[in-house]
Amino acid sequence: MSKRHRVVVVGGGAGGIELAIGLARRADATADEVVLIDRESSHLWKPRLHEVAAGLMKPGEDQAGYLVLAQEHGFRFHYGALAGLDSSARTIGLAAVENTAGEVVLSPRELDYDDLVLAFGSQVNDFGIEGVVEHCHMLDSSAQASAFNRSFLNAAMQIAEGQREHLAVGIVGAGATGVELAAELSHAASAMKRYGGLGAANWLSITIVDMADRVLAGADMRTSAYAAARLNALGVKIELNRVVSQVTAAGLHLKGGETIPCDLRVWASGITGQPIVHSLSDLQISKQNRIITDPRLGCSGVEHIYAIGDCAAVPDGHGASALPATAQVAHQQASYLADALARRRRAKQVPPFIYRPRGSLVSLGPSEAAGEFPALRHGCSAVLARGVVPKLLYASLLHLHRAAMHGWKRAVALAASDRLRRIAVPPVKLH
Repeated sequence: MSKRHRVVVVGGGAGGIELAIGLARRADATADEVVLIDRESSHLWKPRLHEVAAGLMKPGEDQAGYLVLAQEHGFRFHYGALAGLDSSARTIGLAAVENTAGEVVLSPRELDYDDLVLAFGSQVNDFGIEGVVEHCHMLDSSAQASAFNRSFLNAAMQIAEGQREHLAVGIVGAGATGVELAAELSHAASAMKRYGGLGAANWLSITIVDMADRVLAGADMRTSAYAAARLNALGVKIELNRVVSQVTAAGLHLKGGETIPCDLRVWASGITGQPIVHSLSDLQISKQNRIITDPRLGCSGVEHIYAIGDCAAVPDGHGASALPATAQVAHQQASYLADALARRRRAKQVPPFIYRPRGSLVSLGPSEAAGEFPALRHGCSAVLARGVVPKLLYASLLHLHRAAMHGWKRAVALAASDRLRRIAVPPVKLH
């Protein structure tokens, strides 16, 4: 075992990276060691994946290398995917890392820990529906978003060259991901035509399908209605109360026999835990494949293991249901746990985690968004916002996340760089 107290964080998403940095800032260099593990070599804020998919942001444009972050903040980074857990021995196993040719770059390894935090996120839930995995794009990673963008761009070039007439995109899921992707694709199509001469008039059609009776089903009714109106204005077709029973290369097959033809298909309907959770000994797993925790984020049934973010089923404090899988929740959990682990080391009392909703924002294009915020007084309706102001607030979330990783000086520099890039180069990927 290491002589220093080692805290291992598995997963460098929004919560994991902020937790690793927070722990490193509090650490005593002679007594503490913070280790971050991830199966990717760099971090991309997950809410930006729909921008990568639409080509409004190039892969790697806003990614931060974990090795650089580790060097800046004083933690260690190990590249690899979690492969196993021995809670009694306090060790974890990392899978081998291979290059694109299938050659082993890093062999399997084993690491010990004193405290372990699981923050490896979630994945899209295909609900076992036939053909989803084979015929649909997912947006769980930068690689998946880039793969969709390549198909989207190829189709635009084929239309420009007269080798095809039209592109139909089908999106399953009318939550935030599906709504934001539809809006950004519509914007990207116009930018492709304007800046690159790609596509043709009305070359793109987008259809959103969902079994719910409205888009953004978890939002206020007025927010849902506004988002639907904006999508309709962009020409997006919305199919509600429709259940997808099968997916093929021809399109989305609905329960009842109807088929929605589409050339590109995106599955953005619900989330589930990563498959690895079922091979982690002694952990309690929910029906949604999320790790069940107590109110202090400790994994139920084991000691010295915690879970945060999308992979964790944390009590909501008002009953049995788990907190939502959002970046906002992960951010608050990371801040809480960085302080809680430090308090435990000093044998101080640790209060339970309390989630404080700050509202929600959904982007509806380059200059518009819809948002809702908790009422200032108990019993009042949520405060709604729409248009440019919530769009500015939406953009500020990225800047806050950057500041948490890099500090405000670099976050401001990155914001200025974004602005200059938009002036100097086309706003959409054209190659």
